[in-house]
Amino acid sequence: MPKYKVVAHRRVHKFISELKDEKLRNMIKDAIVKLENYPITLREMDAEKIKGLEKTFRIRIRKYRILFHVDKTEKTIYVMHAEIRKKVYKS
Repeated sequence: MPKYKVVAHRRVHKFISELKDEKLRNMIKDAIVKLENYPITLREMDAEKIKGLEKTFRIRIRKYRILFHVDKTEKTIYVMHAEIRKKVYKS
């Protein structure tokens, strides 16, 4: 039974739908779905806390990054960005 609800921003959905590489698209989707099992999945998915932002983490998938925020009181994970590494940290 999933512990956390995962909510992805519409820009994340748009980014995933525009990916041409089917394998990469599935890898990103699977990583987002695995977030339901927070905090267990953090170890296996190479997630790290982002310095300077409270309760915000990143996951690496090849040269792409997924940024998400954890709200423990509501048991919800908000996926804010999914983008190539160069662009994700600038927004």
